[in-house]
Amino acid sequence: MRGTGGALLYATLKSYGVTCLFGMEDPIHVFHAVDRAFTRIVTVRDEKHAAIMAHGYAQVTGRPGVCAATFGPGATNLITGLLEAQRSSVPVIALVQDHALRLKNKHASSALDHAGALGPYVKEVIRIDLPEQVGDAVRKAFRIATTGRPGPVVLLCPGDVMAAETEAAVHAESAYTHFPANRVRASREAIAQAAELLTGARRPLLIAGGGTIISGAEDEVRLLAELFDMPVATTMTGRGTIADAHPLAAGPLGSTTGGRYGRGSIPNTLFAEADLVFVLGSRTGQICYSDWSLPRPGTKLIHLDIDPVEIGRNFPTDVPMVGDVRDTLRDLLAHCAEHGLARTDRVARARVAELAKSWREEFDVVGKSSQVPIRPERLLADISDSSDDSTLIVTDASYVTGWAMSHVDVPRAGRFILSPRGTGGIGWSLPAAIGAKMADPARDVVCVTGDGAFGYVFNELETAARYGVEVTVVVFNNGTLGFQRHWEQKVMGRYLECDFLDIDFAELGHVLKCGGERITDPAQIAAGLKRARGAGKPYVLDVRIDPDATAPIVGFETILAADAVH
Repeated sequence: MRGTGGALLYATLKSYGVTCLFGMEDPIHVFHAVDRAFTRIVTVRDEKHAAIMAHGYAQVTGRPGVCAATFGPGATNLITGLLEAQRSSVPVIALVQDHALRLKNKHASSALDHAGALGPYVKEVIRIDLPEQVGDAVRKAFRIATTGRPGPVVLLCPGDVMAAETEAAVHAESAYTHFPANRVRASREAIAQAAELLTGARRPLLIAGGGTIISGAEDEVRLLAELFDMPVATTMTGRGTIADAHPLAAGPLGSTTGGRYGRGSIPNTLFAEADLVFVLGSRTGQICYSDWSLPRPGTKLIHLDIDPVEIGRNFPTDVPMVGDVRDTLRDLLAHCAEHGLARTDRVARARVAELAKSWREEFDVVGKSSQVPIRPERLLADISDSSDDSTLIVTDASYVTGWAMSHVDVPRAGRFILSPRGTGGIGWSLPAAIGAKMADPARDVVCVTGDGAFGYVFNELETAARYGVEVTVVVFNNGTLGFQRHWEQKVMGRYLECDFLDIDFAELGHVLKCGGERITDPAQIAAGLKRARGAGKPYVLDVRIDPDATAPIVGFETILAADAVH
């Protein structure tokens, strides 16, 4: 094919099946070559949101998402989104307009060392210096983004290189169109050692991290759990590994979900009781492992992860297993079948049922509450009741993460809840929901956000309206930065500047060409959700919730309305 560097770059992206390109229209020679019958150009209000939309797109399609930005501040705006992709192991490829070589070191407009600025937040920065390099550079980006622990890659695209014409072959490497690519397996020795420990354990617990979902190992996890009568707990990014109706499903563990009314009390109890823990695809971070107080000393540990750097990072590990979760578990299941290894009792199922019954009795007090202002647990319960197999819940960070992870029932195994747990930064869910919905318009996408987080991103409502992206946005509007307010109350005995004016975000939705309504009575929630889903356009439900309600965070149980000193 003969064309400009930009045309060759786009042709290569098309060969990889890229159907959405999120960002501002730089590099212009790439954008002006786009086949708009195949790839949708999505012009955003902030480049950060382009990276986040690409993230949501990647998680739904299993393909790298692609975003774009101009040089200087446009490029640095990508950083928050790229950092989340890096920490969440999601492949995002960022096309960044770069200055021509003749402009280097001359204080050109918005000059920046892009490699130095973006390098810490991605797997690699690749600069294209000649138009003949375009195809190889794109293929390298896809290989790096999809292999090992997936993650973001930056392609630096100098304007003169994108404008220059050349002749080059255009093709994709089919092995790297999806992630994870090039799956590796743990050794036979590690497989045998893990099987031996599982067979001898009396109270085993399986912890499924985000790598389990990325790997698509839901069936293998369920089969292994049933084989050894082993409860399945998840990290927050691993939520969805197993349907909540399964008798061995324990729920999301950690300090964010294990407090008052939190489903995390179930897996946290099982974690404390376990004599063996099998960790799958998890970086063993602070929140999900309760400030690393669990597992308890003396507990045996098997850790399987694609990234050898993570194994043994925080805990002594009896069996390190480096490999892809799905394919390694297949080998483990085959080994167990060959040697007749299994457990025949059903003690774990009874223990999970006992703990779940106790939690449900506590939760239903607020989950069915008619209180005004509305209890967030009631709002989540109604969202859960109205969801089905086609629903995708996209949560923001902070309080809504803990509420959603704990209080929404997962109806099936698979990618059902997305959240920004790589960094825990607020202002993520709306652009991620837009990217996810554009990736799969057939899915019912519900964006769950706090009013503080929504303040970061509500400009993208106009983007959703402009492109006809039918997302339901539920704003948990308590008029305050809930976590910050309650944390200050807990530590300092009072809080300072955390409260906001009373903003009706449904009215804002109307201004930005969306539908919307305010909900103040819990009896209105179910009907509001139904209207939102049938609106045929983006729809904002502004729900007034109790500002004194805390997320189920361990240690926040004592923060009461009477303590709200301001």
